[in-house]
Amino acid sequence: MQSPLQRLYRTKLALLATVATVVGIAFMVLAHWAAGHAGWSWLNDLPVLDVGSALFTTGLIAIFFEYIDQADAEVRANQRLRKVLSEEAPAIRDAVVDGFAFAPEALTNVASPKTLDRIVENCLSIRLGDNELAADAYQDLRKQIIGAKQRWEDARVAVSLAPWAKGPAEGRGAMFVATIRWEYRFVPSSPVLRFSCVSDLDTYRELLTDPASTATWYFEPVHGLDASSPEVFELVQVAVNGKSQKIRRSVRKEGQVCTVGLGGDVKTGEPVTVSYAYRVLVQQHGHVLHLDLAQPTKDFRAELWYGDCGIRYMNVLDYLSGPRQPRYTALAASDPSPSVEVAYEGWTFPKGGVAFVWVLEGELS
Repeated sequence: MQSPLQRLYRTKLALLATVATVVGIAFMVLAHWAAGHAGWSWLNDLPVLDVGSALFTTGLIAIFFEYIDQADAEVRANQRLRKVLSEEAPAIRDAVVDGFAFAPEALTNVASPKTLDRIVENCLSIRLGDNELAADAYQDLRKQIIGAKQRWEDARVAVSLAPWAKGPAEGRGAMFVATIRWEYRFVPSSPVLRFSCVSDLDTYRELLTDPASTATWYFEPVHGLDASSPEVFELVQVAVNGKSQKIRRSVRKEGQVCTVGLGGDVKTGEPVTVSYAYRVLVQQHGHVLHLDLAQPTKDFRAELWYGDCGIRYMNVLDYLSGPRQPRYTALAASDPSPSVEVAYEGWTFPKGGVAFVWVLEGELS
């Protein structure tokens, strides 16, 4: 059954053929009639007969033939198209694949994010040979990278441990004072930096996933100290693009929060370099100092100094993954300036950050 568009096309052809044929006959009749009447002899100077013959021929033969031959013409056109496509399909396919492979921006212009996700997952499935593995791997990648609130570059963290003089020297309640300095470059998603210290684990986990939170520290209440105590957490200094910023501290039921503005010179969407330092208390018997690195980070280095802390041995546990192996450097506890360092080149994909683990003098290893 013909479509409405095809029926309309055939109707127009029939109407045009009829009109052209009738007008052509009328012009030829007029030319013959004028030849027999002297008063109309001036028409003989005009090509009335020729125009009439042309219209008659076109309407009766050309348009009518097109009307009759339309179905066969469509079949022949489809056959030619299929032949061209079958011959050129490999070249077209290769050109499209090469274009998307070497010019990925072209793919983003024609595909939605959902379609892109499906393309990536299908490509992983082909490459890995396992549909379920590809789906799980890409979901993890999306959560870590695409869903990340920020991306850091040239991240450096330096930690200095020292004994806390206001508490017991050993046993429960013995503390280290950790001075932690961060510096990295990123594109801020908020005009405010927020630093928190809490003693509630649920609140701590919520803040870790809060896009408005810059850094969160957890402190287990001990010996009358909790997260709201100024001795437990103190934000010492914050600088944005080398300019020191004012710190506003507020105490809440669950702990304390320090907020810092980026400053009026920072423009939306432009990268900034932020550096900050804070002091925290770390329980000695916990044997671990954990630093969260919750963002995809390019070129990361962490180092810790622990002289005069009574630490016999220090180790590093990094929960980071990346295309390159990390580089570890350590100076033993017997060195005048004992330290340990871990460095990553290229991008790292976080799974919980970096933990420094120590063994105190007199403890079993």
